[in-house]
Amino acid sequence: MDWYLPAAGLLFGLGGVLLLAEFFLPTGGVLLLAAVGSFAAAVGVLWVFGSTLEAVAATLGLSLGLPVAASAMFASWRRLSLKSALDPDAADNTVAELPEIAELEGLRGLVGKTLSPMRPAGIVVFDGRRIDAVSQGQMIDAGEWVQCTDVRAATVVVRKLDRRPDLADLPDLAGGDL
Repeated sequence: MDWYLPAAGLLFGLGGVLLLAEFFLPTGGVLLLAAVGSFAAAVGVLWVFGSTLEAVAATLGLSLGLPVAASAMFASWRRLSLKSALDPDAADNTVAELPEIAELEGLRGLVGKTLSPMRPAGIVVFDGRRIDAVSQGQMIDAGEWVQCTDVRAATVVVRKLDRRPDLADLPDLAGGDL
């Protein structure tokens, strides 16, 4: 047995390991380029030192095997956490269209009461529901009346009311913590 067959086998194995490592490590394609270089070196060794049949078989195997491996890796990659970044249908969804955000949008304009001090973040009770919120920059003590002025990127923004709201302006507070 000649020396070039184990050397080519080692280069193919190294290329496979580097290709697998690229899947798990975020190197930005560095390991992918090293894997392709290792595969090219293995085929080159076979073309220079091996027989024509060995070289052609390695070239065909590599030209068929790499696209199959790449498509399998890409399909697995899409099933992982990166699916939404690669799915064209998911790209059409904005943050405001998510159900949780739409529910928070319903708080806009409502009056609530601070459950904790807002420095500037804290907890506000709206309609008996505890909501994490931030003030518009000012510090607000617990037990103060506030109004939701905005919802930005799943964050409820409130401002302190100067006076206690009239009961006619408030929603039904029968089940609330206020």
